[in-house]
Amino acid sequence: MISEITNILHFFSIGGLISLLIFFVSRYWYDLRGRIAVCFILTIVSYLILNLDVHIQIPFLVRNLLFLVVLALPFFYWLITLAAFDDHFEIKTWFWFLLIGKLILSAVATYPELGQISLRGPVESERILSRILLPSIFSLGFVLAAIIQTYIGRKDDLVESRRTLRQIHILISGTVIAINIFSHLFLRGKEVSEILDLLNGLLAWGLILAFQFLMFDLKEGLIQKREGAAEEEKAPAVDPVLQKKLIDAFEKEKMYRSEGLTIRSLAEELQVHEYKLRRLINGNLGFRNFNDFLNRYRIQEACEILLDSEKDEIPVIRIAMDLGYQSLGPFNRAFKELTSLTPTEYRKNRAEPKINLNDFEKSKLK
Repeated sequence: MISEITNILHFFSIGGLISLLIFFVSRYWYDLRGRIAVCFILTIVSYLILNLDVHIQIPFLVRNLLFLVVLALPFFYWLITLAAFDDHFEIKTWFWFLLIGKLILSAVATYPELGQISLRGPVESERILSRILLPSIFSLGFVLAAIIQTYIGRKDDLVESRRTLRQIHILISGTVIAINIFSHLFLRGKEVSEILDLLNGLLAWGLILAFQFLMFDLKEGLIQKREGAAEEEKAPAVDPVLQKKLIDAFEKEKMYRSEGLTIRSLAEELQVHEYKLRRLINGNLGFRNFNDFLNRYRIQEACEILLDSEKDEIPVIRIAMDLGYQSLGPFNRAFKELTSLTPTEYRKNRAEPKINLNDFEKSKLK
């Protein structure tokens, strides 16, 4: 009975995933994040199909193809996490080496026993367990990296829908994967395993429904909209008192120079609710991440210093520290991202600067 309910949940999940698949292909295929989401959904659908094949009745060649797709699931779980929560995400070459390494390791380890491996229930055979243990640990590494990445970026995220998605991502998806690995690798006993499979199915279905809500309810901020494809949304009403406080804090008091400044500490300093400050910086000023907002001010002042020939004696690292950076690396990365030059190159080329200081648009606050 429990197994039949689990199967029904899996069919519901597959239906929900197919609707999400159609949604991403039809509306967001132009965006890299949309294409990654499509790949991730395909890996989950393949997993659920194999999970339904309790008695291993799928033709061998089809089963091989589905397994190959499933082997990439942890990689795309990690990749979609980076893509969804990092505004400056781009695929690095070494990402693909990780995927190839994962596929080769898993294929070599599991292929000899592929006809005996079922994704439903515990692994009773010690021989099969020894084959899948190392690939499973590799997969767990991707999952942990994704959850850690989601957690550490939550404080600076200014997009409300994305902050909600972070909580769902950590709590539900992490639990689903933990239950899956625990029940499949370490649990013994059919009855307990079936209960955990059912719980896993319920959580997975709930996760899919949550994603459907976030996508189909047209929540903002998850994927960049195509330019000109939709009507310009009306910005939220500006709180003039809060805006003046923020202007004074950054324009007069230079609070952006404070080392370790966070959205929470800034809200406390301004004596306002954190969510109101997030709304102002994101909704009215257009910044999706608090660090981007900080860097805009810090790098503008750095440019002003580097363009001043009377301040040539000030080393770059001193400029970085004075502006609130804890080390030179983050300063150099932020500077190059905004100016396309390193600080040293910018100073050398100040006769013909590659960036206009007006591009920083401090006037947006006024």
